[in-house]
Amino acid sequence: MMLTSHAGVPASPMRLLEMLTDRFGVFEALAHSTIKLNRCTSADELAMDPQVAEAVLEFADDLRTARAASGAWAETKGLMHHREPADSEDDA
Repeated sequence: MMLTSHAGVPASPMRLLEMLTDRFGVFEALAHSTIKLNRCTSADELAMDPQVAEAVLEFADDLRTARAASGAWAETKGLMHHREPADSEDDA
């Protein structure tokens, strides 16, 4: 993860949180697959323990909540303008 731009400017905490949220999507997808496969296969064949998968999904929710809260905080400080998230369901 790049902590600075090519010009050497540090990334904002909000940008870092956005990058973490995006990168965490891989673990979230793996957790979803594990939970679905757990219904029809043995635990030995799963890529992740089902309880760990549940914890990953819970953390993903917390991460998204923190990202939204940081954006709302930044708006109150005038650091950013409100914009629609790029991954909204309306874009699909």
